[in-house]
Order: sequence, then C-alpha cells, then structure tokens
Amino acid sequence: MITQSRTGMSKRRRGIRWRWACVFAMFAVLTLAGCTASPPALPAPIQKQLDYAKAHWDHYNTKVYGDLNPVGGDCANFVSQTLIARGWKMNDQWYNHDAADDWSPAWGYVPSMDDYFRADAKSLGLTEYPLNKRSKIAVGDIVMFDWENNGVLDHVEIVSKVIDTTVNGNKHVEIKMAGHNRDSMYRDLDYVLTKLYPHASGHFWHVALPPTASPTPSK
Repeated sequence: MITQSRTGMSKRRRGIRWRWACVFAMFAVLTLAGCTASPPALPAPIQKQLDYAKAHWDHYNTKVYGDLNPVGGDCANFVSQTLIARGWKMNDQWYNHDAADDWSPAWGYVPSMDDYFRADAKSLGLTEYPLNKRSKIAVGDIVMFDWENNGVLDHVEIVSKVIDTTVNGNKHVEIKMAGHNRDSMYRDLDYVLTKLYPHASGHFWHVALPPTASPTPSK
C-alpha cells in the first residue's frame, strides 16, 4: 500500500512539473514572438530627424542656427533644423545663415512657415491633416498650433512618438511632440489640447518619404 501511494504521488508530481514546464515554454515562445521585440526601425531620414531632436531639444544648436527666442520664439527655428537633419535643403525662401544673423520668415516665423508649406506642399512632399486625423500621422511630421483659435498660428513642433492605444474601449492614437520654447522631447498632444489650451486649433503636416528638396535652388 505504501509503495503504491508513493508511486501515485510521484506520478502526480511529475504531472505537475510537466504542466509547469509547458506553461513556461508557452511564455517563452510568446516572449520571443513579440512581447520583448523592439519597435520597427524608422526610415533613415526620419531617424536622423529624431536623433537631431533628441540631441537639441534641450541643448540649442546656437553655433550653427542661433537662438530666435529674443525675437519672438525658437520653435520654428528648431523644427526647420530637424527638417535639415531629415534631408531638406535650404533655398532662397527657407534659410538660416550665419547662426541666425540672416534668416527667412519661412524658416523661423510660424505663420510664414505654414504659408510656405501650403504654397509648395506638393514639391515639398507635404499633406495637411486636421488634428483629429491622427491615424495619418507619423514620427517626424509637423504640428501647427493656433492657441487662441483666432486665425493666427502661434507655435509649431514635430511628432516624436506615435502610440496606438485604447481608451474606454475605443482605439486612440497618442501623439508626443518635440519642440522649443517649452522645451520638450515627448510633450503630450492630448494634455496640450485639453489642459493647457482647450480652445486651441491647428493641423498636421505629414512629411512624405523620401525627403524632398525645396523647388527653388539652394542659396
């Protein structure tokens, strides 16, 4: 009787160990299948743009591009710099020379930048989307803001992260932004629009790949 009991206990123990081994094996397979997988690599131009933003969102590249805060703000200056890192070229409409001793409104002044984008959208590879079309937006795209919703644009940043998530059972796209003036690398779009500037309006500019040069010759 004792021998039979011990044999039965041994079999049960082996069965338990086998079941746990199966559980761990399944966990390992799921982990290798994607739970710890790195996010997809960004296209090279966008990665260069993002790397530049990471390097200079809180460490201004004044030696090359100066600082436009003393004349109204550096947000457009910073966004233009990231586009240079992405592969864009300066031209006689969009430029910053000699560390901001000589710069164009399209480079460093938000309303003029937006006008330039709209006038040359096709040749620049740009597509405009409203702020509620987040599914169309990618890292490296541009966000324009009119804080008072008065028809005059006040601020611009680039998209630094796009996160597909679910809120209250509904699909939602979180947008993080990098920019100057309120220097940040991952500023949350929802927080900006609901907490800081609830009356704000604005739009996105989606930047196509490959990066496109401006239609006018480099200066």
